[in-house]
Amino acid sequence: MLSTAARRSPASARMTSFVALAVFEFIATRAFAPLPDVWSLWPVVGIVHALPKILLLSTVIFAVVGWRKRAMIVGAFDREANDFQVAAMAAVTATATLIALLSRAQLATAGSSEWNGFAYVYAAALLLAGAALMLVAAPPTFWSAIAKTCKLELALALGFGAFGFIAGSILDRERGSFLSEDSWAALSGATLHLSYWMLSVFDHTAVMEPATRTLGAGDFSVRIFAACSGYEGMMLISAFLLGYIAIFRRSLRFPNVMLLFPLAMGAIWILNSFRIALLVFIGAHVSPDIALGGFHSQFGWISFLLIAITIMTSAQRIAFFGVDGTLGSRSSGVSVKRRSTELNPALVFLAPFCALMAGQIITRIAAPHDYLLYPVKVAAVAAVLYVLRDAYRRMSSAPDLTAILLGAIAGAIWIATDPDAQAHTALEASLKELAPAALLLWLAFRAIGTIVMVPIAEELAFRGYLYRVMLSARFEAVDFRAFGFLALAVSSVLFGLMHDRWIAGSLAGLLYALVMIRRGRIADAVAAHMTTNAVIFMWAVSVGQWSLL
Repeated sequence: MLSTAARRSPASARMTSFVALAVFEFIATRAFAPLPDVWSLWPVVGIVHALPKILLLSTVIFAVVGWRKRAMIVGAFDREANDFQVAAMAAVTATATLIALLSRAQLATAGSSEWNGFAYVYAAALLLAGAALMLVAAPPTFWSAIAKTCKLELALALGFGAFGFIAGSILDRERGSFLSEDSWAALSGATLHLSYWMLSVFDHTAVMEPATRTLGAGDFSVRIFAACSGYEGMMLISAFLLGYIAIFRRSLRFPNVMLLFPLAMGAIWILNSFRIALLVFIGAHVSPDIALGGFHSQFGWISFLLIAITIMTSAQRIAFFGVDGTLGSRSSGVSVKRRSTELNPALVFLAPFCALMAGQIITRIAAPHDYLLYPVKVAAVAAVLYVLRDAYRRMSSAPDLTAILLGAIAGAIWIATDPDAQAHTALEASLKELAPAALLLWLAFRAIGTIVMVPIAEELAFRGYLYRVMLSARFEAVDFRAFGFLALAVSSVLFGLMHDRWIAGSLAGLLYALVMIRRGRIADAVAAHMTTNAVIFMWAVSVGQWSLL
């Protein structure tokens, strides 16, 4: 590499030299002469030590935000560099590293002296070694081209890289570890104040004690621990976004789409604060059992699904985030079928599910007595189906015997794998307290909801909308026969997360999607789902296995 026999240095040889010199520099400045707390003694050394970490984090971010320009970047990097220039920069790097090593040894010996000129020599040598190392990897023309053509990407990468390092360092120094639960407490104070402000808007009895992080109203109060800060939800939605961007990268605009991270994380944090405020209000004025029971456990998942579905259904349709055209139309064999309708297609497929979720929130709020409000969900979905009945009538078709048979098999498997088959549930005890007439009425509503309303709402949303929107932003033009592996997997898993037994639920969702694809009819998926639920319901009622309901 350092020989001048060749006139030009190819990219592979430059990278080999870069890696070798980087390892040498790292070992020379880290393995010998350990230093005390440089931030308190020599801040200039702390800053220089931070730069490689910031650059490493920025490089990862730049690879994401600059993905659309990767061809230009790789092309510029592959250009051959002057061999003598590379050799000279390698020599500068090695020399500067040795100077840094000698200066570091002097600093380690000096200990905690207030001023030490070797700190500045050490810092300057490290900067020179790092700058020369970058010129070993690529010539000045490469860095100049990046600076000219990727200004926005560089600004975002360096900005987020610096912010991430600073935030992580502060939490690491003050809380022990960025990923430890103690670090979440840094956010819980802000969550407490936002929750208090929301609660005080509709409850004049709201009180807050910042010292103990207590929020209350009337005779009911809760403490907002670190885990209640919303940190988990923010990390969960970030992980979802990483997968979403990776899957839909061809139909998203970079770096614009990176703005979804702060928007989604902010939205789920606000919803978490609203959840806490509403929990306190319900606990103070309705029922502590309801507040700490179903409402507390369900609202978080509902918030996550709301934001996730909003992103998946809206981001690619917004010009700022999405690119015109369909995703995966070449690879997944999307068959386009034109239809005209006066209604918004998304409304047709999502309205019943939204009504079901609204009814779910209302009923869960009443836990552990939420079963009494089950007719609310039935009525909510039925109202939407009636209003949009003409649109659904066009999608209806004669039941397919294969779909019904597969649905019955799925129901039998669900029954056979029930982990709580022998358990006595709270629902069983509650139903025993009902009068015979009331019990029959409740079972009638439950049958209608379980066998009819829920399958229609869920199949329209997950198979009719979500599956197809992952194939194309113009989902209404995608034939129900179109196959896409990622769309099949993601829509099935999200469907599974709606159920307590999410693995079994995901497999059932996979089955319903394949049934739909088989003949290209959403009605087949609905029929299979209805059959599954009918088998489960009839078995649960006939043998008293209430854990299935």
